[in-house]
Amino acid sequence: MTKIRTFAGFLFVAILVYSGLWYTSSFQARRDTEAMLGDWRDKGLKVEHGKVKLSGFPYRIVITVDGLQVRTRGPGLDVGAESVMLVSHLWTPGHWVAEATNVSVKAADDALAFTDGSMRGSYRIHEDGKAVIVVDSGDMADFSLMKAPGVTGPKALKNWQLFLRSDTEHHEPDNGLYEDRFLDFKLVVDTGATALEATGGIMGPVIRDWTSDALGAWRDAGGLMELDAVQLTTDGGRMGGNASLTLDEGFRPLGSATLRLEGPEAIAAEFKAIGLADIAKALAGASEKEMSVMLQMGTLTLDGTQVTSLKPLLDD
Repeated sequence: MTKIRTFAGFLFVAILVYSGLWYTSSFQARRDTEAMLGDWRDKGLKVEHGKVKLSGFPYRIVITVDGLQVRTRGPGLDVGAESVMLVSHLWTPGHWVAEATNVSVKAADDALAFTDGSMRGSYRIHEDGKAVIVVDSGDMADFSLMKAPGVTGPKALKNWQLFLRSDTEHHEPDNGLYEDRFLDFKLVVDTGATALEATGGIMGPVIRDWTSDALGAWRDAGGLMELDAVQLTTDGGRMGGNASLTLDEGFRPLGSATLRLEGPEAIAAEFKAIGLADIAKALAGASEKEMSVMLQMGTLTLDGTQVTSLKPLLDD
């Protein structure tokens, strides 16, 4: 009987301790979420949302943000969701998973736009201090790509996934030299007939808006987007390579790339299908070899031959 009372007492104390830890950690998580949204506003973002709610006891820590809308001042990014649910556990404070419902995304002056009934995400802080974010669709049947470079109108995808890696805090270098990337990324897209995989990173000051001031400051400080590896695969063809890109004074792409082609006709057909007829024509006549691509003075050249003009990333 004494042992039973001792065990019951120990169990009661353990429940009290666990409950105290859960409520302490959970209320702090809610405060941290509210502080994060406020910090986004302080950095110039337009942030609107409804209630920030806490639930999940005893097993999970669940933060739900209703009616979240995050926009840059310029037309750089506009993300909205009916609700965003963030989930963690008392024993995994550095790992959160998220699910957002009825999501709409517009980016880069509406060059990219999609809607999704359910999006999933994962946020984990690794031992090296880097934060890794993974985003994909909860159900591809609810996903619709409304607009992308070369794509207009609703388009379904078989699968897509985006990986991002960055420091938890970004510090500006004292000497003004940006030698490290502030963001690494990997994008995987599968349409069912065509697969695209791109890995790379972005150097320079953090781009906080899609305006001439913000993009100009990034460019003038030595901003650079490096594509370490890009591969487009389709039935009968493959194109791979790497590139380094920035912006010229007119905010047009500036840089160079090296490409390797297998099955040029099949790759050309893909470019033609998305409305890039000039590039398709140049690729169709190419041989299966390594090719040099230059983007300068508003023109894209392939092995020294002018192929097409380049539009600025910003509208006048």
